[in-house]
Amino acid sequence: MVWILLILFVAAILQGAVGFGFALVAMPALALLMDAPSAAALVALSGIALSTVMLIQNRKGLHLSEAAGLIAAAAAGVPLGVFLLAHAPRGPLLIALGIIIIAFSVFSLARPAAIEIKDRRWRFPAGFAGGLLGGAYNIPGPPIIFYGAMRRWPPERFLAVTQAFFLPVAIMVAAGHAVAGFWSRELLVTCAASIPGVVIASFIGRRITAGASPEALSKAVYGLCLVLGVVILAMNLGG
Repeated sequence: MVWILLILFVAAILQGAVGFGFALVAMPALALLMDAPSAAALVALSGIALSTVMLIQNRKGLHLSEAAGLIAAAAAGVPLGVFLLAHAPRGPLLIALGIIIIAFSVFSLARPAAIEIKDRRWRFPAGFAGGLLGGAYNIPGPPIIFYGAMRRWPPERFLAVTQAFFLPVAIMVAAGHAVAGFWSRELLVTCAASIPGVVIASFIGRRITAGASPEALSKAVYGLCLVLGVVILAMNLGG
């Protein structure tokens, strides 16, 4: 359990610092220690506490109509993602997870500045994709981070809208996991043990942001995700 709690703590520090990264780091790392459904269920439950605290911290930048459209679209994608997690073979599921994380990390590190989205209707496919990835892998962030970056959100709006999206999606995903039978007594005990550390870590991450470049921190998160994605892909292709 110690390694699991440490992974969640480090992942929460990263999210506290840059507004994302909890599930992106925790899911592939936990997938090395436990089965994918249990890892997804644990990250979803821990993420509820983390996103609640961060939404309170960043509530001033919240744009309700933007967040509401993303959440409504995600509600359609979550059940499909949970179904895939429950019924898809573990190997292909993890290979796809590795590919998604690698592609997202490489794209984010490249940061093509020319791409900009002005039409807010793109929030619906972005939200649906986030819900689908949230249900399947508990990583709803990549489509929302893409969308926010291409919409040129200022930092305050980015932090507020992403947390306002992550919180209800985490609740929907956790409910789907409960219905699918992913919860166990051991899982709930581990989650309860992780919550104090996750909450403290969010404040540590916030303090780190005050003294460091957000751009550098984001690149560090993307780089770590890239390494984890490669490890996941290599281990499952090799098997």
